[in-house]
Amino acid sequence: MPCHIRRTSVSAPRPHSSRTVPQLPAQAVLDLSQPAERNAHDFLLRMSSGPDTSWKLLALCRQESMLLCAVQWVRCKRSPKPFSLVEISLVEQAVHWRDYATAVAARAELLRCTLAAPKAEACHE
Repeated sequence: MPCHIRRTSVSAPRPHSSRTVPQLPAQAVLDLSQPAERNAHDFLLRMSSGPDTSWKLLALCRQESMLLCAVQWVRCKRSPKPFSLVEISLVEQAVHWRDYATAVAARAELLRCTLAAPKAEACHE
């Protein structure tokens, strides 16, 4: 006959190694209490995830008033220039991009723009 003994204390659940997510460094720090920065964040998420994904994010960097994103357009694989450097404004609703033939060229332009800017954060890929 089985014996049922009640626990006298409740142990805290232990995290399973398969469920833990590694903490990655921030790619760009945004102040989501600012409407324009929150809009830029939401736009970036819409463009790079979900069922209507438009681009694959290759590298990201924040300059003072914009996010610089090296991207690959997912629906333009046959285009002669399927990569872009996208500038997302952090002060207004504005997006600009320049197209490139290779990912290396788009990342190089992102790096060039970052090095030319006096207050750019480190870029992440």
